[in-house]
Amino acid sequence: MTKGRRNLLIGGAIVGLIYGLRAAPWDLLPGRGPRYVAIEGLSPFRRLEEGGRISTGSAAFVGLDPPDDSESERRGQIELVRSDLCGALFGPDARDGAIPVAYFSEYRCPYCRKLERDLADVVEADPGTLRVIQHEWPIFGASSELFARASVAAARQGLQQPLRKRFMQMPLVADEGSVLRVAADLGLDTDRLASDMASAEVAAELGRTRALASVFGFIGTPGLVIGRTVLNGAISQSLLRQIIADETSLPPIEC
Repeated sequence: MTKGRRNLLIGGAIVGLIYGLRAAPWDLLPGRGPRYVAIEGLSPFRRLEEGGRISTGSAAFVGLDPPDDSESERRGQIELVRSDLCGALFGPDARDGAIPVAYFSEYRCPYCRKLERDLADVVEADPGTLRVIQHEWPIFGASSELFARASVAAARQGLQQPLRKRFMQMPLVADEGSVLRVAADLGLDTDRLASDMASAEVAAELGRTRALASVFGFIGTPGLVIGRTVLNGAISQSLLRQIIADETSLPPIEC
């Protein structure tokens, strides 16, 4: 074997080793599993010490409330969700035996799409283990706000996830007309959908989500609260499963 060919093979082996190590499930190696830190003032919640990949809007959008939300209204929403944090996060069925998962997403967030597939895989593999509660948190401006209203309104007809999946495959929700055309194709009552999208109830639900995101300190999407574990950003499926296993080993969350 020539020296040049030997060096080429050695170089290839090194590159392969590097990529193999990068692909390894480091978060599951001994001493590298999930590390949790208690969240001061939010007992019994804890956060994952290391976050994942996050989508944030521009400074013009992220974390901002709609113009019609005054500072006093925002503080009032935060106080309201704090008064019943589990109810605001997980809804009225938090004691159904499944691990509740509050999922904060934005339809234009690329990391949310991968995380949603991983969540779906876990739910499919272990039915009844998780109960996922959708929280639409539009942080990329007007089109995101439009989609979020449509998603929340579609939930009132039991077709939130089909609508979300369809729009996740589209580059942009341009206007209400495009929303209604897709909704009609999925069998939604478009008159009811349009009415619900403009309703105070849908606006209030989105306001609760903004307040929850503020309480938990989310700076972008996706955000997850898995039982008592809070994390901001997309993570590997192996780490997701380990967190779920850790939550399963603990008593049901009470707050």
